[in-house]
Amino acid sequence: MPAIVDAIRSGKITCRVYRKEKFHAKAYITHARLEVVGSSALVGSSNLTFPGISENVELNVQISGRQVGALQDWYEAHWQEAEDVTPEVLHTFERHTREYTPFEVYAKALQEFFRGHEMTAGEWELAGPGNGGSRMYPVLDLYQKQGYQAVMQIARQHRAAFLCDGVGLGKTFIGLMVIERLIHDRKNVALFAPKTTRLDVWEPALKKYLTYVGGVRGGDYSRLSVFSHTDIGRGGDFPYRMERVKEWADAIVIDEAHHFRNTGIKGTAEKAPSRYWQLFDLIDGPRGPKQLFMLTATPINNSLDDLRHMVELFTRQQEDYFKTTLGIHSVRGHFIRIKRDLKELSGPDEDESTETNLAEAERVLSADALFKGLVVQRSRAYVKESQIQEGATVASFPTREPPCVADYSVKKTCGRLLQIVDEAFDKVQPLFVLGMYYPLAYYTGPETPELKWEAGRQKQVVRLIRTGFLKRFESSVHAFTCSCDRLLLKLLAWAERHAETDSEKRRLERWKRQPQHADLIGYVQERQLELWGEEGEEDADEDLVTPEMLEAVTYLERDEYKVEEIFNDTLDDLNQIAEFLGELSKFEPKHDDKLKALVRLLKTDPVLREHKVLIFTEFADTAHYLKKQLDQAGIKGMAQIDSGTKGDRSRIIRRFAPYYNGASSAELAAKGTKEIRVLISTDILSEGLNLQDATRVINYDLHWNPVRLMQRIGRVDRRMSPDVEERLVADHPEQKDLRGKIVYWNFLPPDELEELLRLYGRVSNKVLRISKTFGIEGKKLLTPEDDYDALRNFNEAYEGTTTPIETMHLEFQNMLKNDPGLEARLQALPGRVFSGKKHPSKGAKAVFFCYRIPRLDQSAQTEGGELPWTEEAGDTKWYLYDLAGESIIEEPSETVNLIRSKPDTPRHCKIEQQTLGVLNSAAVWQLVREGSPGLRGGYSEPRKQFILSLPVPEASAADRKAIEALVQKCLNAKGVGCEEWEKEIDDRVAALYGLKGGASGPFR
Repeated sequence: MPAIVDAIRSGKITCRVYRKEKFHAKAYITHARLEVVGSSALVGSSNLTFPGISENVELNVQISGRQVGALQDWYEAHWQEAEDVTPEVLHTFERHTREYTPFEVYAKALQEFFRGHEMTAGEWELAGPGNGGSRMYPVLDLYQKQGYQAVMQIARQHRAAFLCDGVGLGKTFIGLMVIERLIHDRKNVALFAPKTTRLDVWEPALKKYLTYVGGVRGGDYSRLSVFSHTDIGRGGDFPYRMERVKEWADAIVIDEAHHFRNTGIKGTAEKAPSRYWQLFDLIDGPRGPKQLFMLTATPINNSLDDLRHMVELFTRQQEDYFKTTLGIHSVRGHFIRIKRDLKELSGPDEDESTETNLAEAERVLSADALFKGLVVQRSRAYVKESQIQEGATVASFPTREPPCVADYSVKKTCGRLLQIVDEAFDKVQPLFVLGMYYPLAYYTGPETPELKWEAGRQKQVVRLIRTGFLKRFESSVHAFTCSCDRLLLKLLAWAERHAETDSEKRRLERWKRQPQHADLIGYVQERQLELWGEEGEEDADEDLVTPEMLEAVTYLERDEYKVEEIFNDTLDDLNQIAEFLGELSKFEPKHDDKLKALVRLLKTDPVLREHKVLIFTEFADTAHYLKKQLDQAGIKGMAQIDSGTKGDRSRIIRRFAPYYNGASSAELAAKGTKEIRVLISTDILSEGLNLQDATRVINYDLHWNPVRLMQRIGRVDRRMSPDVEERLVADHPEQKDLRGKIVYWNFLPPDELEELLRLYGRVSNKVLRISKTFGIEGKKLLTPEDDYDALRNFNEAYEGTTTPIETMHLEFQNMLKNDPGLEARLQALPGRVFSGKKHPSKGAKAVFFCYRIPRLDQSAQTEGGELPWTEEAGDTKWYLYDLAGESIIEEPSETVNLIRSKPDTPRHCKIEQQTLGVLNSAAVWQLVREGSPGLRGGYSEPRKQFILSLPVPEASAADRKAIEALVQKCLNAKGVGCEEWEKEIDDRVAALYGLKGGASGPFR
């Protein structure tokens, strides 16, 4: 190639193109140095290509003598009429011979790396709605466009993708873009979302941005259908509609996908399958499994198994699903390894029962191939930096003040009840025995694997009920009282049904006839009916036990169960509840120190006294209680919402946050609707909703899960729309100084917190790592240093810190911004470029390789039903070969600092070309055997052009064929028993470079 370039530069070679007419002649004319030899020519059909002159059957005529002169004249006549294109040809050849700078190679490697992670925007995205293009794409911020392109690329590779951007970053907008693209590709789409977010987020957004796609409320002539999560498993016509989804949909989009993190029961003849398994069934249709897009800010809530269960929805529990794409031969085994890595990171003192630390889990997952391959997750820190870097003004984020703490005393509120609760939790069987929920503990029949599993499930139910009682105790005396009421009635119902012997009947009657118990039963029944009426169908969730866990208790046969023992334990539980309720009967709201602290805060804080505030509690009972008591305390403009709230929840949300839900204060007033200033809610409003008309949040319950804390704060700590903010402040100028500043309070009992934590560990068998001040997980427990560490940990979990990959992305974006022509120049570079720079460490040597790896394209089936191999579906791999350690590093975050270059970084090449060639070969075989699982696992005939492109330069046709055959043998054998073939490959490659002895060490 350099010789050709020199010949063109010197004028020995010139190039012209004939454009006047179609030109389809092939002639080769040669003139010998010696006149006696004469001239000769070849005229025929052969192209000047390797197949044209060596393989194809071609018709050519050889000419000599005077006829060559006539041919020469014909040629010269057309040559004179042709246009000189020598400069253009020279430029094309020079691309392959000029010395590239380190910066060009580094920038090209970044471009290819992110090309492997994001689908490139096409003509449709860029055309704009006025030219028949996308309506959503112009609406998106840059990071949202990147997120859309990334999830589409992942889905193309794996048939599914997770979008796990942080709370408040606008996942809905990316989801809308995904839906629009799928429909543009003529695919049928089903969207599943929680009922509240479906009504108050998705349907309004679809009507605003994608009116033409339909789908809202069963719109006609639409490729989109929109459902609530709870529609799966509902009666009426929903089974038919779900069957239509199974048959009709090509793709499913799931918002708040972590709702499907628990599998539940598969179902039997008597019991319906859980919602998870019904969704699992929906995904597999007559044309095969559907594409799946899962949106959630919290892919891990409690355990790494949360993510695994969601992954198994689309892998169909096929353990080797990622064998050919990510090199993972067992999904379950892979998660076991991640858990092991997490345990090592947590330290040797970490107990198995400790809740998963989310920050530590993310550190482990950030370098995990499966997580990186499936999940798009950008931190708020990255998004902010990206916005600033791009000079974007489309959206901004509020600042969040450190949390405030509202102190109260449990002892002042509960009196002696705290001591009674403490004694109950310190029993051998903490709190309640609850034999009616754990009958297999009394089972007398033979043990089977199925019964063993069911016994474990029942034991978990009992543990959850006990934990729920403790949480309700901390939430409010009223919530604890309501739980005692309900359990009393359920235990009595069980005891009455199973009291069969005369002794049992007398004992139960004696218990009920005792004056204190008789009064108690009557009062409980009246209170339940008076306060709450019939429970709603969704109220079971308020007890923290899902319908799948807390199933109806059936009658127990005495020849199979020790019913007498359960009966005795049930009477003990009734006595315990009676003791609780006896003490609770003395309680009056005026004793409630926690309630008084809330009233005091709402009346004295200058902002809370006048402006909007969102009060969160975990339990509907507490929410009802607070609404009633705050009404009596004179707090105006209140409303309360929970899972049992009747009527239009959307109307309540718009009354509280009109501006961020498409309305305004004036519009509400015009309709005679009163605006809400104080909204009390359970966690039904903690996901996905836009409530940022408010800037204040009060967490009335102790936070035992940092995910819940992030979700609650995320209702107001979200993207701010400049247009909405302008309208809001124009209508309410008094709020100008409040906008963009978030403050939240945590209600914590400082004097009794340690006691509550001890009880939690006693009943749940888990160590709860929680901060005394901030109510979130931290590495330290209740020490003076907790305050700073806990705030830092929470901010990192909420804001996130830019990962090495995000930093690389920001750097590449900045390069393109500072040099508008850079991207085009990089695109014009040849597929193989080379340069060198000084190693940062003195005396060290390393070689960097960047490869584009083809993958099976899940989105492009051939006519025969097979999946083709394409570069578009592939990804980019970085390899750094360390000459000293003879090792290959594949992690980009470990490589980027060594290869980072600036435009003025000098070129510095010290490694011989022959050595580079052999290293290049070593990296390819590393890729084939280890780094490129797409070429393993049963695919014995990878695309021929990929093998032909293996870097074996200056090889004869015979050498190339021989090496190609050896590679194919290794692939067919799937890496087993290939040592001799691999040695021959190494020897042949070494010989091509003039080296002796072949390759060694890491090359094999």
